[in-house]
Amino acid sequence: MRAIPREWTEIVIFTVAAFLLYQISVLFFLITVPLIVLGLKRGPEAVVYSGTILLFAILVQVFIRTRGIEDDVLRRFFFLMEAAYPIALILGAALLFWGRGRILYRLLSATAAVLLVSLPIVGIYSGNQEVMEFLQQQFKLILESLQGGLGGNETAANGVEVLSALDADSFYTLISEVFIRHYIFSFFLMLSACWAFSYGIYSRSKGSMPYNLVLFTVPENLLWPFIGAWFGVLLDVLVGVPLVGFLFWNYGMILLSVYAMQGIGILKSLFQQHGVSRLLQLLVVFSAVIILLTPQLNLVLIVGVPLLGLSEYWIHYRAGHSTTEGS
Repeated sequence: MRAIPREWTEIVIFTVAAFLLYQISVLFFLITVPLIVLGLKRGPEAVVYSGTILLFAILVQVFIRTRGIEDDVLRRFFFLMEAAYPIALILGAALLFWGRGRILYRLLSATAAVLLVSLPIVGIYSGNQEVMEFLQQQFKLILESLQGGLGGNETAANGVEVLSALDADSFYTLISEVFIRHYIFSFFLMLSACWAFSYGIYSRSKGSMPYNLVLFTVPENLLWPFIGAWFGVLLDVLVGVPLVGFLFWNYGMILLSVYAMQGIGILKSLFQQHGVSRLLQLLVVFSAVIILLTPQLNLVLIVGVPLLGLSEYWIHYRAGHSTTEGS
């Protein structure tokens, strides 16, 4: 009896691990972690094999879940909605290995590819009256539930005021705008976090150190896209930009997060240069988390840290470190 090749044994193990992670709904985005670790170990072909098997298993599961919906249009809609993110994440993981250049460019390319795939789906169902009416009805029920739940809670008086001022149509419009302006950005964050986590696991398994954020820099050729994206956001806020306004929001947020990573790298570098103790660094991180959770005050970090990263084009905080380096 021939032994199963070690590569295929690993493909099966990592595929099963990814499928099990998919069963934990709040951690579904972690399905890319086993795929990426497998790709780092065995190369891009292994990711394609594992991703294909995983995608087939997920689509079968989603089909079984949604086949009980009687209405054909709604059944297809829910099938696509439930399958969309797994498809996007598996596609994104594969593109990370088939793309070229530094990982930042591959993450941006994977995000752009997922955007192109998503546009026809959004276009088909955004104009479907039956789907829109169903979603509006669901949002109406959610709004009524929230209003009823907060009604007897004195500490949530501000929340009651805001929600009571909304009708079902306004609530639906608000949630729709928030989603459409951030769904590509959220995909980028998930894929980036999974890559960082996977690379850390792989590096430690090889006895080497994971990627050091101190070395991360943003290339100068992303400066003008950053400025252009946020100029588009400003236009969308002031006068409205039909059809493509959501692109400015998504890519503006993506590039803001990229420069925030550079800003964090600068802070870590400065801590090292000035010999700041580990305890004091932990206190700084703890304070930053509290500030992020504080409305209005969190803008200091949300805007300040990316601006710190952006300013390194003109102020070289990390001596001897070129802005063309990094991962």
